[in-house]
Amino acid sequence: MLAATGLMATFALPSFGYNPAYTARTGLATAEQADSETQSLQVQSASSASYARGSFTATEQSVSELTSTTSYSYSGPLYTDYLASPRFETLNSANVMKAAAELVGTPYLLGGQTPAAIDCSGYVMFVYAQFGIEMPHSVYQQSRLPFAEKIDLEDAVPGDIVVLNDYSHNGIYAGNGNFYHAPQPGDKVKLAPIFTDRFHILRFGPIDEGNQ
Repeated sequence: MLAATGLMATFALPSFGYNPAYTARTGLATAEQADSETQSLQVQSASSASYARGSFTATEQSVSELTSTTSYSYSGPLYTDYLASPRFETLNSANVMKAAAELVGTPYLLGGQTPAAIDCSGYVMFVYAQFGIEMPHSVYQQSRLPFAEKIDLEDAVPGDIVVLNDYSHNGIYAGNGNFYHAPQPGDKVKLAPIFTDRFHILRFGPIDEGNQ
């Protein structure tokens, strides 16, 4: 009888106890872990950026076959390599846009953080690592960094960070209502309109709007 009572108690647990979105918001898991359930992104096509993607090669598997445990090949610099030896000396709009555009076409992968496959906060983390800026792999934790400054939309410049108010997603502001982002499973890094008005802008360091 006691065993049966225990089983009934287990089955009676509220469903939010295992909901990724709930656990992310309570701090029991990162916001990135909630992406697969909370993201339902529909964006319109946007004009292609004026930067070339670069020479990164993604896995030959279809995007739908990728999972967080899938192995994929990438032989270039990692996040930690760029932290040790930054690619860019100056944090400015032109350089951030260049680094962001090079990853366009990279397949989405929850937990990914390389140009082979990547998720939204991994994308922001990898781009900013090229300037020697260290970040955690989590939308919420990136937003809580002591150097993350909230910026009014009218003062935003390309290279600032777009963060959804529920911390389910982020990307890199590109100006004119667009951002670079890694949308969701089955999709790829792209330049697209910001698909909601429920977002805010963060700045992770002084960004010079100058070209170089």
